Amino acid sequence: MARLYVTDLDQTFLHEDKTFDADRFTTILDKLDAQGDQFAIATGREAKWVRTKFGALADRVHLVTNNGAAWHVRGTETTTLRTIDPATLTELEQILVDVVSPKDGIIAFSADSMYRLNGYGELRADLQDYMTQVYGEIHMVDHLRDIPQPLASVTAIFDVVHSNEAIARIQATTLPLHPTTSGYGAVDILAAGVNKATSLSAMIAELQLAPEDLTVFGDGMNDLEMMQLAGEVYIMPNSDERLFGRGYREALFDNEHDGVLATLETII
Repeated sequence: MARLYVTDLDQTFLHEDKTFDADRFTTILDKLDAQGDQFAIATGREAKWVRTKFGALADRVHLVTNNGAAWHVRGTETTTLRTIDPATLTELEQILVDVVSPKDGIIAFSADSMYRLNGYGELRADLQDYMTQVYGEIHMVDHLRDIPQPLASVTAIFDVVHSNEAIARIQATTLPLHPTTSGYGAVDILAAGVNKATSLSAMIAELQLAPEDLTVFGDGMNDLEMMQLAGEVYIMPNSDERLFGRGYREALFDNEHDGVLATLETII
């Protein structure tokens, strides 16, 4: 039976400098193709970022991006995008700015554009340059409600304590929103009911696969739903401590030492 292998990116597949061993990955994709298996990336990153980072290899995998707000089956023209209700944006913004001024700002993403909220932090010069390469102009707005496009996600960067507070405050409202975190201070806010697992469920239905045909790799709490969906799970040695003790297998090495690739080489 065909399998779908799925990996998170940051702290899982990618090194700390956001690189990966492209030749080694290509060899694995070749072997998966030969045996009728498939590969997917499931990340909080946006599709434009992934395609910029992976180049032609992005066309060889399925994509679940924006923590599940968008998904794309390789070889097709359609990307499914589930967006935030714009009526929630004013209250959401108030919650975020009331908790603490984010040290790296409040960022929002549409299908193909990036927006930053005026007055909340500055991007590092190198990050500003890279994001400009990926998205073109980074649009500055005074309020989230001023953004003219439907939003897939809103991201705020806090320290870990304040990120947990922001999540708790959003969850305490009746807003149709789903806040999640990788555990490193970033809070991603999505439409209610959106996570990596919901998009993977829709994807595997289209691919005529079942949850037990999934093998997933992850490191953070934004990976938990897809871990609970999958038939086989590997967590990274550097994972969020809350993922340990759940009976999941552990990848051979951490992300800095190609743990996903090394583990895949032993199981395929």
